[in-house]
Amino acid sequence: MKRSIIQYRLAKYLLCCHSCYHVVVDLALLTTSLAMVAFPLSIGMMIIIALLLIALLLVLYAIYKHRHKHYVDITHLQSIQLDSGSLFSFFQPHLISMEEVGQRGYSSMLSLTQHMIGIQPICDSVMILWPPSFDCYNILLPNSLNIPEVILGVPGSVDIKLISLAMYASSRANECAYCTSHCCSFAVRRGVDPSILRNLLAEVSNNKKSNRNEDGSTTSSLSPKESAVIKLAYGLGTVPCSLTAETCNEVAKLFHPSQLEWLVAATSLFGMFNKVMDGLNIPLETSTYQETIDIMDANYTLGRAAAGMIEGESNAAKARRQPPPPTDDWTNIIAIMYHGLRPGSGAMWFERKMLRGIPTSAGECGGYLQERCGSSFSSVLHWIQHDRFRRAIVYVIGRNFVSDNLPLKLKVQVGLGYCDILQNAVVAGALKEVLTFVEKERAHHEKSIDVEALILKVGKALSYAPSRVTPEMVKSLHSSENVTPAMIVELVTFLAVLQTLHRITSFQIVQKECRPSSLSATLTAHISTKCGFHSSSSSHAAKPAQPGGLYLSPPVKTCWGKS
Repeated sequence: MKRSIIQYRLAKYLLCCHSCYHVVVDLALLTTSLAMVAFPLSIGMMIIIALLLIALLLVLYAIYKHRHKHYVDITHLQSIQLDSGSLFSFFQPHLISMEEVGQRGYSSMLSLTQHMIGIQPICDSVMILWPPSFDCYNILLPNSLNIPEVILGVPGSVDIKLISLAMYASSRANECAYCTSHCCSFAVRRGVDPSILRNLLAEVSNNKKSNRNEDGSTTSSLSPKESAVIKLAYGLGTVPCSLTAETCNEVAKLFHPSQLEWLVAATSLFGMFNKVMDGLNIPLETSTYQETIDIMDANYTLGRAAAGMIEGESNAAKARRQPPPPTDDWTNIIAIMYHGLRPGSGAMWFERKMLRGIPTSAGECGGYLQERCGSSFSSVLHWIQHDRFRRAIVYVIGRNFVSDNLPLKLKVQVGLGYCDILQNAVVAGALKEVLTFVEKERAHHEKSIDVEALILKVGKALSYAPSRVTPEMVKSLHSSENVTPAMIVELVTFLAVLQTLHRITSFQIVQKECRPSSLSATLTAHISTKCGFHSSSSSHAAKPAQPGGLYLSPPVKTCWGKS
């Protein structure tokens, strides 16, 4: 009896699908016929209409194929018993369901993310607790990866496989287990050979010795571009930065300056994501773990931050494996385009709404930030050539360098300590300008809070990679009546923005070290043309490297003054 009911429901479902298909086809044919009768058309116009109808059917099929939403149920998330030192436990009772996130106007953004990595990630339910954090996440993602151009393979854009390697290598270097697994999924879906990901650490450690023959040629299985991108992203991903002048010279010879900027942009994007995911202790989804664990290198570990869900599973679930992520097909690309262009709620509409009022040119962007934050951040902006990336960075800075749940002065104080760990005096200089501005111009707007000492303590622990938040700190957060989840999300997001700026400026600092080489002639001339940036010559000789491979050059004359 039960089997008959199942068969009946299945037959009814198939009949319904079949009927819907025929309804669409019949309507298309009827519309075309009426148009031909009412308006005599040329053969060429009829062909155009037929092609449009076919395109419509393909879009409908792609949407139907990818209609299912994949995410972890919020009830399950809130029931997980986490390690006592996990900061995620502080957010568990306050998590926002994916249904509610979608209802707040982010449905297309959630769908886009799912098409990219196969799931709507848990981090969305946490970042939305402080909405500016989630807005910055959704603005920076497409504008740093140059989506959709990079997905469509538009001539002149960087190969999506190289972008994927940059994302994965920088996350691996920063020891963010959550981002590493998701970047692995992203890369395989974009067609990256899993063996490259599995052997990435070996490539990083051996590229100077065992991968080179006596004549200087390489025996690596990677192409020169793949090898250079991995070294670039891995060097920028470490704390402090370990990027070398040799790697800068190498990438400058292999990539056009415009393409090189997108590689640095992708790496900088994950400067933000690495800090957010590790800092908030976002647990890795079991399904993502099961489909990527055998692809990543043998040294990969979940760590305390990302292990929450996996540790809560049974031994059988931990040992279970899923097939590797599938590579993109045409339906996935069409679905991405649909959610990007969807009228009223697509990614393009969302971006236009969020970036309204953000200027385009480098000079105007500097003035915009100077007025609102007290610093033009010229050391960051003068290097950026692409308008969409520059505007996204300006938006993210503007949304985070404000007093909201936490006073800006307190966030800057935490940020200055973080810059000491990063060994980046360039970003620290901008923060000092902001601090001076706040103390002089905004002192009467700044509110004091009773938990500043606790925020400073937690902020220092969050500044390390991986995070060093202790069980005692988590217990203090739980017991405090004045610390809210939104405060901690705001604090972590602020530090994450600083790590993005750190990676951008770190590349520039090492790049200046290469100026006696051919890098200066090509890259500096291109930047000067695009942004009106002019550097002096003899006073900027290369200086000895600081720990981590960085050095600080004298102030550079830019279109806004001194950086």
